[in-house]
Amino acid sequence: MRRTEAMWVALLLLLGAGPAVGQKPASQVASASKKARGGAVEASIAEYYAALERMGLIDIETGTQRALSRELEAAEALLHAGAAIDAAVALYAIVESPRFDGFGDFVAYQNAEYYLGVALAMAGAYDSALGYFLRSIKRGTSSMYFAPAHRWAVDIALEVRDYKKVLDALEGVKLDQPLPPEASGERAYLRARIAYAKSDFRAAEGQLTRIGKKSRLFSSALYLRGVIRTRRGDFRGASEALCEIADTSDDDEFTFVIDERYYTIKDLARLGLGRIAHEQGEYDDAYYHYFQIPDDSDSLPSALFEAAWSMYQQRDLAAARDLLAEFMDNFPTSPLGLEARLLAGYIELADCQFDAAHAYYDKLVAEFEPIVAEINRIRRFPERRAALLARAIERWRDERADPTRRLAVGNLTMNDRIIGLLRLDPGFVRLHEAVQGLHRAAGEAPHVVRAWSALGRRLGRTAVGQVARQASIEEEDADDANGLLEDIRRLGDELARARTELRRGLRWKTLPKDAAEAEGKRLDGLERALDALEARALRAARQADAAVEAQAAETLGPAVAGDLRRARALAEASRKLRSRLGGVASRLAKKSLDQLYWDTRRVLDKARLGKIDAIIGQKRRLDIEVQDLAIGRWPAELRGRLWEESLIGDDEEYWPFEGEYWSDEYEGWR
Repeated sequence: MRRTEAMWVALLLLLGAGPAVGQKPASQVASASKKARGGAVEASIAEYYAALERMGLIDIETGTQRALSRELEAAEALLHAGAAIDAAVALYAIVESPRFDGFGDFVAYQNAEYYLGVALAMAGAYDSALGYFLRSIKRGTSSMYFAPAHRWAVDIALEVRDYKKVLDALEGVKLDQPLPPEASGERAYLRARIAYAKSDFRAAEGQLTRIGKKSRLFSSALYLRGVIRTRRGDFRGASEALCEIADTSDDDEFTFVIDERYYTIKDLARLGLGRIAHEQGEYDDAYYHYFQIPDDSDSLPSALFEAAWSMYQQRDLAAARDLLAEFMDNFPTSPLGLEARLLAGYIELADCQFDAAHAYYDKLVAEFEPIVAEINRIRRFPERRAALLARAIERWRDERADPTRRLAVGNLTMNDRIIGLLRLDPGFVRLHEAVQGLHRAAGEAPHVVRAWSALGRRLGRTAVGQVARQASIEEEDADDANGLLEDIRRLGDELARARTELRRGLRWKTLPKDAAEAEGKRLDGLERALDALEARALRAARQADAAVEAQAAETLGPAVAGDLRRARALAEASRKLRSRLGGVASRLAKKSLDQLYWDTRRVLDKARLGKIDAIIGQKRRLDIEVQDLAIGRWPAELRGRLWEESLIGDDEEYWPFEGEYWSDEYEGWR
């Protein structure tokens, strides 16, 4: 592939210009009419390749079977090395280039088509990846890439949780032959997830029963059936579904498909069985199911803690104490540590160890009072909330990548302790990643727009084999207007950072309150002035861009002009969406920290109540001893000592017996 061709493809890939769902192959779209949207043309990569071929930048004579095999081998090497974007660029040059228009029936071309979908999916371009998987699916159920492409499409639906969109795209493909059982089961699972999201449990379970044992989603379907029956209150039916997962041996002849989901689902099934047994008061059964969860499972902290609760409920206090000790030794920074600390005190109270319980609750109150105060301070300031949540997500990713990378208890800072207690909602994690991606996109968007603009002007001023002409006044005005707009937006970012520093100065009391109020008013005025200036600069930039496009209508090419406008629209949309999602993420972060604050307050209040219970227990025990002494009944710990003292005289000395006591010596003794 020529260098110019690679540059074009890389720019298109950066903008996400892949085929939309249901897009036609390159051989069909190269000569198709282009769609106009608001006066601009949104071109596909195949159309760009066709334009490059017309310009003489691509020689279709170079498309041979040997060249196809050679370029495919290089692309596969990039993909196996983990360079997904580079692999996608190389595969675009095969799948969408007119050099290989006549190779659609070749295995190597179909391989490139499928691997392009894989590369795009690995790069996170799920919509574009789905389009290429659908192209493989359209070749029919007998094609070699039908099954893996169908699996990837379903995995995309499970990853992005947009089950209906993917299912509609799959069912929109007309096939001459009936679906294989595996593909039929995968689509039934998607329908079940759609029905489950609507709380239509009857329809969801009806779809789940259509998934056969040979399907890779059979274990997932069984688990979802167990969840549905649990939500209905049908504990017996839920246990049957979950037991079918948990009791099947991994080496059984009819075991489930073993993939990355299987062991997680099996552990969740065991955990669910333990919870159902605990809910029904069958604590021995609950302990059995919790005990089945292996040591390397992500569910082990929950299993240890919940097993300790079951043993506490059954009043097997020694077992509960041992399980809690194992939990605290291995998972001291788990979010379950809040409840575990309370349970440890409850065990001491239930065992009538009132002195130990009193000392324990004193220690717990001293530990949690500064934590509650710090959480209360953090949740009031958006920048501190954002920093804490960002660190919590980073730690969550590290532990998922390597579960052995846990924080050492002796090196925990106050923030580490708070992060350890924080429960991260999966929805918040996904939203945080989306906001971070938008931050990157907003930062990259001006550079992409500049690259498209420069590329378009270069093509507009240059014909093949000729010298470039000078830039026109309209093009220079467009450069100046867009540059001014970027400078104003950078000033807006600096203004936001200044507000953050102002809030920090108020929080740490390094800035007087009256000076802070004056500075806040000054920043408000600057913000209003910048907003007005940005609006004027945006109008000027759009007018300049329109003048350039009107001037270059003949030479620039409608496709590049349209995508230049699309790039600018994407840059503007990314800024607006980043602001909206940032606000949503900030509200969710505040909600998470507020919940943690009230949870820790509740634990602190219960610890104080536990301390009162310990004092009452101590007093009650002393009352009982006084009553026993009043009626002549000696406490058990004094019986042996008083007996020995009564047998010796004042001039005698007692030597403790060092032999062995037999149990029958004490039978009937009072």
